Amino acid sequence: MSMIDQLRDGKTKAFAKHCYESHSAEDLRAAAEGPADHAQIEHWEISEGQWEEAVAAALADHEAKE
Repeated sequence: MSMIDQLRDGKTKAFAKHCYESHSAEDLRAAAEGPADHAQIEHWEISEGQWEEAVAAALADHEAKE
């Protein structure tokens, strides 16, 4: 089971799927190391914690595929 599928919150899961489909593992690593993207937080109507959780899940799924 993928990390994204294990997310319970619908908005977090939707954003994580978007991240996985739209960004490479390298992009997600860089995002995870930097500050949260507040434009994405506002657009997706999620918290900073949800953003971090979604990026981490998308990155984990990319790394599991590699």
